[in-house]
Amino acid sequence: MFKGIKGIVALTAAAFLVVAIAYAGYMSTQSQPLAAAGDPGARIRITLDPKEFQGNVREAYEVAERDPALLAQLHCYCGCDKTDGHKNLLDCYRDTHGSRCAICVGEARDAESMASRGIPVEQIRDALRARYAHGS
Repeated sequence: MFKGIKGIVALTAAAFLVVAIAYAGYMSTQSQPLAAAGDPGARIRITLDPKEFQGNVREAYEVAERDPALLAQLHCYCGCDKTDGHKNLLDCYRDTHGSRCAICVGEARDAESMASRGIPVEQIRDALRARYAHGS
């Protein structure tokens, strides 16, 4: 069937074509956005759903949902680092702790307010420490 140099070249070209098509198919499945419809990864939440709460608590969970990177850079001064193992303010909104703690709610709302005015995170940290450190 494949004889001589022409046969080897044809066989090599066919094998290369099959590999190229397989690779293109693989890459097209890898470039799908995470938020694609039906993607189970798109439903993963960083925080609890703010719709589960009301009033100031809901606003604080909305802050955590909108700007998790900000809250992840801030310390929580209610003492939950010792009692609940929280590493930062964002952790308070990964569970129901933030819904029961006025310090957590106040810190999240104050942090967003300052950040929206362009205050750098270092100054936000200092302001939160000055206002809430008495709680630890």
